[in-house]
Amino acid sequence: MKFECIENKGPDNLRDTLRGQLAGASDASIAAAFVTQPGLDEILQPLRQVAANGSVRLLTGLYQKVTEPRALKTLLRVQTETRGRFSVRLSREPQFHRKLYLLKNPTQSILILGSSNLTREGLRSGGELNLMLPFPKRSPAVRKITQAFEDDWQHRGVPLTVQRIQAYERTRPKRPRRDCYTRGQLAEILGTTASHRQASSDDDQSRGYWRDWISGFAKGRTERIISETTNWDDKNYQWYGPNGPHLYKIGDRIFLFDFADGRVYLVEVRDIARTKVPTPDGRHFVAYKRLLGLTRRISKKLWSSLQGEGIDPEKARRRAKIGPEKAERLRALIRPTRKRKRHPAA
Repeated sequence: MKFECIENKGPDNLRDTLRGQLAGASDASIAAAFVTQPGLDEILQPLRQVAANGSVRLLTGLYQKVTEPRALKTLLRVQTETRGRFSVRLSREPQFHRKLYLLKNPTQSILILGSSNLTREGLRSGGELNLMLPFPKRSPAVRKITQAFEDDWQHRGVPLTVQRIQAYERTRPKRPRRDCYTRGQLAEILGTTASHRQASSDDDQSRGYWRDWISGFAKGRTERIISETTNWDDKNYQWYGPNGPHLYKIGDRIFLFDFADGRVYLVEVRDIARTKVPTPDGRHFVAYKRLLGLTRRISKKLWSSLQGEGIDPEKARRRAKIGPEKAERLRALIRPTRKRKRHPAA
């Protein structure tokens, strides 16, 4: 049997693995002991896309009071918005500690088992280990695992409701105590320095720089599909369709020539989506945040400055990857110059 080991090292992390597998999934069943809002934010958009044309079931618990009430509130809202296609239950097991991700597509089932909860640390940080195993859709192993999930879901889970969230919120400390060793305490036990390895997929060394463009505004139907299948409106992300497939990663930065707005911005990629259904503006979309203070009006003076970088109005309408040195020069060109204050003579 072929399997992949997910160590949360660099791009080999559970978040990116789930994003990739969810893009082709029609059904997702997840059992995660802990769910936090930062962790949910990492994969909520692709989960919503699965729910748009299929179904998502998420079972979580209140063990050690780690699961966050605000994450449950988000899940309840999404459950209502999707009319139950994204359904959530709470386990009655007081020590519910499962971590299972079962994703089904038309040809096979993908099973991910390991140590990762639905938290940012579980999805991206070191200290976790997960196995991803593909199975034929009607595999006996898949039937057995599905039955185990069904038993938890049907007989040991209760629906997520406003009343249950409120009761949990009243009894849960704002900062629940977790029985974990500090780095110093762990160092004393192990006799060596404690070390926590972070995933590095979004750090400066792996960040890419690009040039891209926008020529107009998205159609109304496109806006409705993006609103229904992502949480970008809630996070105040701006977005655009980059004219087909792309190689952008979360954390990349784009010098975005917005010809509709008449400005060029340096933006950071915050999320990526491929819609399951075609839209008038394609199926590939990028959500971004503008970087503060890094924008400039598109003018003859700017084009004159950009000529030295080999960029003219025609080339600016072509996507291109650029190196870090060129990116730094372009950053300097679009950074507004501060006018020097004039002081009166003595």
